[in-house]
Amino acid sequence: MNQMPPYDHHTQPNRWHGRLMRQTLGRRKIMVNGIHFESSVKDYRDSLFYKIRTAIKCCRRSLAVKLLVLLVPPALVIGCCCTGPAWAKEGARSQLERITIVGDKPNNGFFDPSVEYGKDGIGWLAYSMVTAPKYVETHLAKSTDKGKTWSFVKVINQRSKGSVNVKKGVQEGVWRHETPTLLYDPKDIPARRWKLFVHCYLTIPPYETEDRLFEKGWIEYKYAATPDGRWSEGIRLFGKKENKCKVDLTTLHADLKNFRHFSEPGSIAIDGTIYISMDASVTTSGLGKWEQRKIVLFSSKDHGTTWNYVGALTDYNDASAFGYVTMTGSSLVKESGRIFLMLSPSGAKGLFKKNRAHDGTLVVEFHDIRHAKLKRDAKEKLAVLKTFKPDLNSGGLSDYDEQNTAGGILFSQINMPAIPEIFQIFSTKKRIVQQDAAADAEPN
Repeated sequence: MNQMPPYDHHTQPNRWHGRLMRQTLGRRKIMVNGIHFESSVKDYRDSLFYKIRTAIKCCRRSLAVKLLVLLVPPALVIGCCCTGPAWAKEGARSQLERITIVGDKPNNGFFDPSVEYGKDGIGWLAYSMVTAPKYVETHLAKSTDKGKTWSFVKVINQRSKGSVNVKKGVQEGVWRHETPTLLYDPKDIPARRWKLFVHCYLTIPPYETEDRLFEKGWIEYKYAATPDGRWSEGIRLFGKKENKCKVDLTTLHADLKNFRHFSEPGSIAIDGTIYISMDASVTTSGLGKWEQRKIVLFSSKDHGTTWNYVGALTDYNDASAFGYVTMTGSSLVKESGRIFLMLSPSGAKGLFKKNRAHDGTLVVEFHDIRHAKLKRDAKEKLAVLKTFKPDLNSGGLSDYDEQNTAGGILFSQINMPAIPEIFQIFSTKKRIVQQDAAADAEPN
């Protein structure tokens, strides 16, 4: 049965508005968790919260944030009259340690962590920096203490205006670069050993969900000798030929011909072969028709010049077996010679589920990455080795490097009360199979 995900606010009434809001002479009086807010409609429209809320609906990871737009009412408006506890301004407290990137201004926060170490033991973190309502840039940070602290290095993909040709003429907007995956490819030539893959697309005013022109976007690739050095110009790697992309993924295998949207890349290099996992959707928006959505795997044996389809990693049945509509936001990681897929379940099924957005991270070991085979139980259900649950509004979208011993697995969360910095990255201090960082710190 075609079940529409519960986090699509366009498909059902907003129950929060009927329950928590009352119109009084053109003003709104709202109470959420004991916090009282009052604002005129004009104040609400002019508020930073409204701008952020609008941006959230079209920002990266739409599967996660569209539900928050539905479930979190316009009650956390800043710049309006507010009498309530201090956490409404400071944000809810997570049990995890939030990452602070020294030297980078968070604006509306950091998201989409991709952590990678080279042979020298220096850690590099590529992440999305969000500025509502328009921009998502790719920034880079560095750690010399195994992920205990991070310092800003540079902007790799900067905000920029752009335009594309559409049926009605030329459409102007801004380019977004989001969901980065940073890769160290030690067997490539020195000038290309560091690689970066990001989802690049144009978004147009007023920057709503439907204003993202994914059909005019692509997965972009850059390379460098060192992450803090000079990066190459962006190469349009995966996308349509009409967009001047090098590889049209839908032509690589008959199983891919109906897919219209690829996003959320994760990468790893193993014995000279690069693997990239991505979400694949049959809709250009990346939303809807969930029964046909998959996470798929590609490989390159020549350091990214040519690509092959390996196979599907997960599908609707895998998500449904855990009570969700879809799996998304994959990362490929390794530890102690073992290879793992990290992914986020999203769209919890069931009438009374509290979180219908991204609901944590599942870690599943590969049986054989060369054939896109994950470990499963006797009933073909994914054999989940570890689970990480969010303790704020929603979370997941994780990454890990086994050299990141002080920080462990990095975990994204959305923290709505922390406006304006609602997009946040946390250190779990947890590893996959080795002893955790917290245990290492304990005295004998």
